[in-house]
Amino acid sequence: MALTEQKIKDLKDKKFDRLYTREEQVWRALASNAYDYAKVNITPGKEPRPDDIAGVLLPILKPHDALRNHQEDNKAKAPRYAVMFTEYVVDQFLR
Repeated sequence: MALTEQKIKDLKDKKFDRLYTREEQVWRALASNAYDYAKVNITPGKEPRPDDIAGVLLPILKPHDALRNHQEDNKAKAPRYAVMFTEYVVDQFLR
């Protein structure tokens, strides 16, 4: 899992950047929790890699109502959109 320019464009085409902006505090809090979990449980005390954080965060985001509603409203229900959005959230969190 790695966020590429093509994935960013695909997300923007389906307005996931707007979803992120609308709920930024929620996404950042969830990413922070995933980061902390990964740092303790996956990389014992070391800085977790983005994919480690995303691996923790994805099962949290998949059932999130805001994400599911956005996917429904924007005809983006394919599982790849949840994965790409998770990568996007992690990327924004780590900036």
